[in-house]
Amino acid sequence: MTSPPEAVPCCRIRAERPAFTLIELLVVIAIIAILAALLLPALSRSKSLALSIKCVNNLKQLQCAWIMYFHDNTDLFAQNIASDSGRLTDNPEDPNAQPGMPNASWVLGDVSASPYWTNNGLLTHGLIYPYVKSLPIYKCPQDTSVRNRTYSMNAWMDGITAWNSDCYNFTKMPQLSAMMPTTSAFVFIDENPDSINDGYWVQDPTKPTTWVDSPAHYHNKGGALSFADGHGERRTWHDANVLAGVFHGAEGFPAAPLNGQDLPWMQVRCTMLLPR
Repeated sequence: MTSPPEAVPCCRIRAERPAFTLIELLVVIAIIAILAALLLPALSRSKSLALSIKCVNNLKQLQCAWIMYFHDNTDLFAQNIASDSGRLTDNPEDPNAQPGMPNASWVLGDVSASPYWTNNGLLTHGLIYPYVKSLPIYKCPQDTSVRNRTYSMNAWMDGITAWNSDCYNFTKMPQLSAMMPTTSAFVFIDENPDSINDGYWVQDPTKPTTWVDSPAHYHNKGGALSFADGHGERRTWHDANVLAGVFHGAEGFPAAPLNGQDLPWMQVRCTMLLPR
């Protein structure tokens, strides 16, 4: 009689599994690192693109509010008060700056310094806020500062006072549409944080090689604008001084290069020279 087979220890019946060698692990880690290096810039660009789309959407909403305002006010544009007009106020409760009063403006005050740059009353007491009713709309989502506003309005859209007497200062839609295509007349712009102060953004077409205020370039060297017909768009800037954040107040700063395309593109969308 044969004896029963000898029991085999469980450890002997397991199939032996080959392990990764150190070299194989290093190869896998290297491949993962290469893929991450390839994907991260694309993800960063996608995030920046999403924020630029949101920025354009903010400006389109401000633009719609501006349009609704003049429809409700016999085609008159919302005033744009300049700091050198003697009519700017940093007090949102100023009786002379309320809607219907002479110092009313699309926004009040100046966001170049504390504590005014966080005073939401300077936005909510502006002429177009009742049509917006949202504070985040006034700020580019890519601006990480405490400032509550990054957008400004074209100084030639009922700017108080006009920058000079050689260009049209548009006050009503019939006047504007008779002189310029509304598709190319810009109203709001994302302004460079080094130049933003009041809500009044200036270019002077009589000085074809000099910037006055500067556009922002938060979005891969680009910024956003909105136009009188209601559309918004993103513009990539190439001017070296704009991209460097150069700003010299009312005296302006030179375009770089002087024969570049950014400044002429901007100036013809601000206003028109008066006939001589």
